[in-house]
Amino acid sequence: MIKIALIDDHPLAINGIGAWLKITGKFEIVGTAGTLAEACALMKKLDPLPAVIILDISLGEEDGLGFIPALKEICAARKAEFPGILVCSMYEDPFLIQRAMDMGARAYVPKSAQSDEILSAIDALLCGDSYISQKNKPQTQKQNLQVQCGLNTLTRRENEIVSLIKQHLSAKQIAMRLKISLRTVENHLVHIYTKTGCYSREELFEL
Repeated sequence: MIKIALIDDHPLAINGIGAWLKITGKFEIVGTAGTLAEACALMKKLDPLPAVIILDISLGEEDGLGFIPALKEICAARKAEFPGILVCSMYEDPFLIQRAMDMGARAYVPKSAQSDEILSAIDALLCGDSYISQKNKPQTQKQNLQVQCGLNTLTRRENEIVSLIKQHLSAKQIAMRLKISLRTVENHLVHIYTKTGCYSREELFEL
């Protein structure tokens, strides 16, 4: 059976996804974790590493995507193949999706998606391909009017975050600069992208 690890800070998500994958008869859940420390400890213990890791973007106040570079180090030290990373999150912010893919994830499915989409994503990973949920793929065009109207509706805090993004600060750095949580920054980013119609950090640079 295909070995899978689940990294999520919500027990209901772990139990729900885990139980559903087991029912298919194709997968074995070899471990779960709810924090970055637990996730790294789990990877160091598992031998071999799982074929697929399902990862949430937010682990409490921790940036779940920080697990990816840590896993790369573990794989390099053990000379092991890097597992397929499927990000499964409540967030559907295009910037966060792109950030996850840039860091090394190869699949993204929102938690609002149907269960069979998770299977499609896992199948793609096992074939060496990438997968992004159809509803989250960036649009090829945006209307200038939507962008202008969106800019006019940004709050003071959202404008501050756009300004810091243009200074090439990461979401974590923005959180530290503004003395707010990473999750709060991510929530603001969702609103910014929704209002402006932008789908990447590069597009925000042009505003």
